[in-house]
Amino acid sequence: MSAVPTDISISTEPGPGRDGGLPRNAQIYFAAVAITAAAVTLPFIGRLQTTHEWPAFLILASAAAVARLFVVRTPADQAYHTDIVFLIPAALILPPELLVLVAIVQMVPEWLKMRYRWYLQTFNILDYSLSAMAAWFVGRWLILEHAGIANGALRLSLAGLAACIVFVAVNHVLLAVMLRLARGFTLRETGLFDAEYVATDLVLAALGVAVYAFWQTNPWLVPFALTPLFLIHRSLSVPALQAEARVDPKTGLFNARHFAAALSEEIGRARRFERPMSLIMADLDLLRDINNTYGHLAGDAVLKGIAEVFRAQLRHYDIPARFGGEEFSILLPETPQDQAMEIAERIRRAVAERTFDIETSSDPIRATVSIGVAGFPKDGTDANELIHQADLAVYRAKLQGRNRVLGASSEPLLVPADRSTRLVAVPEDGDHHVPLPSAPQVQPLEERREVRHPRPHAVHGPRFLSLDRRLSLIVGLVSAIGVGAGIVGLTFSWTSKDLLGLLMVVGLVGVGQALALEADEGSAVLSVSAVGCLAAASLFGFRAALPLALASVAVEWSARRAPLHNVLFNVGALTLASLAAASVFKIAAFFPDGTAHELAASGLGLLAGTAYFVVNMGLVSLALALQGHERWWSVFKERFAWLLPHYLVYGFIGGVMALAYEAVQLLALAVFAVPLLLMRKTQEAYLKHTQRSAQKLRQAAETIQSQNVSLELANKLLKERSTAAMESLSATVDARDSYTAGHSRRVQQLALAIGRELGLSLAELDLLGHAALFHDIGKLAIPDSILLKPASLTPDEWSLMQRHAEEGARIIDRLGFLNDAVPAIRHHHERFDGTGYPDRLLGEDIPLGARIIHVADALDSMLTTRIYRAARPAGEALQELRGAAGTQFCPRCVTALERILPLETLQSDTDRARLSLVAS
Repeated sequence: MSAVPTDISISTEPGPGRDGGLPRNAQIYFAAVAITAAAVTLPFIGRLQTTHEWPAFLILASAAAVARLFVVRTPADQAYHTDIVFLIPAALILPPELLVLVAIVQMVPEWLKMRYRWYLQTFNILDYSLSAMAAWFVGRWLILEHAGIANGALRLSLAGLAACIVFVAVNHVLLAVMLRLARGFTLRETGLFDAEYVATDLVLAALGVAVYAFWQTNPWLVPFALTPLFLIHRSLSVPALQAEARVDPKTGLFNARHFAAALSEEIGRARRFERPMSLIMADLDLLRDINNTYGHLAGDAVLKGIAEVFRAQLRHYDIPARFGGEEFSILLPETPQDQAMEIAERIRRAVAERTFDIETSSDPIRATVSIGVAGFPKDGTDANELIHQADLAVYRAKLQGRNRVLGASSEPLLVPADRSTRLVAVPEDGDHHVPLPSAPQVQPLEERREVRHPRPHAVHGPRFLSLDRRLSLIVGLVSAIGVGAGIVGLTFSWTSKDLLGLLMVVGLVGVGQALALEADEGSAVLSVSAVGCLAAASLFGFRAALPLALASVAVEWSARRAPLHNVLFNVGALTLASLAAASVFKIAAFFPDGTAHELAASGLGLLAGTAYFVVNMGLVSLALALQGHERWWSVFKERFAWLLPHYLVYGFIGGVMALAYEAVQLLALAVFAVPLLLMRKTQEAYLKHTQRSAQKLRQAAETIQSQNVSLELANKLLKERSTAAMESLSATVDARDSYTAGHSRRVQQLALAIGRELGLSLAELDLLGHAALFHDIGKLAIPDSILLKPASLTPDEWSLMQRHAEEGARIIDRLGFLNDAVPAIRHHHERFDGTGYPDRLLGEDIPLGARIIHVADALDSMLTTRIYRAARPAGEALQELRGAAGTQFCPRCVTALERILPLETLQSDTDRARLSLVAS
């Protein structure tokens, strides 16, 4: 067998009997197999001196040894080798004495590379030797040499079939017994008799029969028979790639792509059987702070630790995944929402109680998660809706303080309406009277897609309801010229010779078209029927073009009922494409007969595939360009150019099929049907993966768009509510002293007036207004005994009073959306000469907003009666500002204040009431 599911070298996991040598029962079985292999092979060893098949031995043994090095690992820690493709022809070509050496030689490079234990490699050699000898006995000795079957093709088919079945069966049985005795695996655990593994080995063995057939006809053609081996090898890699693509490498959890597929499948199951299902979204709190404080490796360690918590707390059938960044998702099948809430709370507690050891901190660190839970069908009936509702619950959990679990809620979270004014002054009593509007529901935008475009190897005509004049002309010309040329080719090259072969190829094309795969939302198609068309163009020339086109279009029409003009266009385009390919194959007539002629004919398949592609896709692109009023080259390049490599491969395989047909007639079609079906399966897996990825990307884009709108509106609401709360706090600070009531609002008005005079932008004024309104918010941390003290403050009390600027900056900084206002709040008591507090900044180093607030704050303070002094006259206050300009205050700000407030005309304290009116 070709696969290391059949090799015991894969079993390296610890467990009973897996820690060293073989158990006793396995040793006895090993000895029995060795004795049997010796009894079967040793009688033939003496004939090595007289054998004459050494060149064939060297070729096949070397090929098998090389193929064995290209291993394909599977998710189940198993591996596939493709060396069976060379062992089957070796069993049918070589004498038994050389066949035994093949089983030994093919293992040498692998042993030099991997250095498996001696008994593992030895058993593999014994296994392959017995399997190959059994295939030789049944296939060659019994059927080819002694069965007495006169029909050569039938004899070859029976011998190949028998050799394939016997080799795979003996190989699997020998290994299954050893794995049972040595590793304790049951037949099901080994996977050796799963339909997938058995079918794969039989396909590879069948390709080996094709190699043997080519070898008997012309050994130079064997490389062309091996071309499907590359595609088979790639297809064997798909399961491993799929498993690799399902897991997030950082956490070991499933990734978002696999989670989306599992969620969609589970929703379908829950809907069919009316069963409960829940979804958990969990977001790691403050991962950015962890990364900034301890480094990104610490953040990665925390992510891994949380993944371990998930695995420990969840059931074996739950599906945890890393959704992206610091966000996780958990699918809970058969789980109502109340039970999901309990599971989520258990996870939250486990994460909060866990400590994470990291190299960048001497002490372990802790982390928390905010969790949202949504249930099916209560909170959503599709994947996007469930994820969105659970994500909104996470958002609410974070707004409520993080480290908590919340279920999905129908309560509106967002309010999109704009408030009438950006800055609303707080009334004298400190209450905020502006009502908050209700929030409308945010609906995701629906995707609107147009009808799908035509496909390049099926319905090639443009999909339109009415044809304009130019498009009608193109459709008519393509149909008439194509059908006419097909009839001419059929008439002048008609012969009844090999009519059965032509009908078989036509049938193969029809089957291939029925299995066509749509790509790019129907604007392109991958169909292995093109291989049959190209093979027929090589074998039967021009007479096959029209029948093949009619068969392909008939199958397509039966499935999709395309309009008549589409059918006519398709017939004409496909006929012309087949005629172009047949013309290319006619070049082979100019080559001399023999091997060179055959090699050239197969190589012409590449050129024929290109011609077929250019004619077919060129006509389709022209029709689409006329229909959509686009440039022909743009349509061709964007929609169809990517298919060229596929048609190159189709052309080459079609040429090889034609050579094989000349050698073994209809058997070639049967032999190549299996690799073609496998190729189609690989393409289907690739296209499904691509389509799923595209669909998920579209859904993700829709979700992101909807969530962006939601987050934008939520952020707006958060800012409004936070601002309102801070305004109330600011008013509370003013209200602590009856003498300072309304102080923050007046400072805000004065500061905005100065800012406008200085020419600040609207954004800068917006920021200045917030900073002025909240400049004294830090006094919340100052005790009343200091804040309201009528006497002078002691040095310690004054030091504490000076901290209110820093405390205010810290409070506003925590809001997150007023970070740019923090410097103005922190430094609004800095002096222009550098003797202020808290950082003793000098001159222009002081933020302009802080300098403006300093002037406005000083003016309002001097004009207001305080508990420790009476209000000062306006003229005297202005004179003091002028005198301190350049030392305590910014000269520019004082000058701007003078321009907007002619305070030198104010003679009494009652005049200061006009300040607010003038400033506003």
